[in-house]
Amino acid sequence: MFVLKTIKQSRGNIDELRSETIGAVSDIVLQRPDWSEDRAGDFMAAFDDMPLGAMREQAVALRPWPVRATLRTLIYLELLRTLDRPMQDAA
Repeated sequence: MFVLKTIKQSRGNIDELRSETIGAVSDIVLQRPDWSEDRAGDFMAAFDDMPLGAMREQAVALRPWPVRATLRTLIYLELLRTLDRPMQDAA
C-alpha cells in the first residue's frame, strides 16, 4: 500500500501506476527500509520532483535491458541524491 500511495499521491505521477514502476519502487523499499520506515515522509515527498513517466520512457528506450531493473536504478540514483544529500552535507 505504501508504494501505491507514494506513486499515486506524488505530483504529476498519478497515471504512473504501471507494473514496472510499482515493482521498481517496491524493490527500493525492500532494499532501503531506512528510507521507507524511518523517513517515510521524505521518501514520499522525493517523488513530487521525480518524473516517473519520463524515467520509464528512458528505461524502455534502453531495452533489451529489463525495464523494471533499469527504472529501479534511475529512481534509486535520484533518491540517493535527494535523501542522502543531508547526510553527505553533514559529513
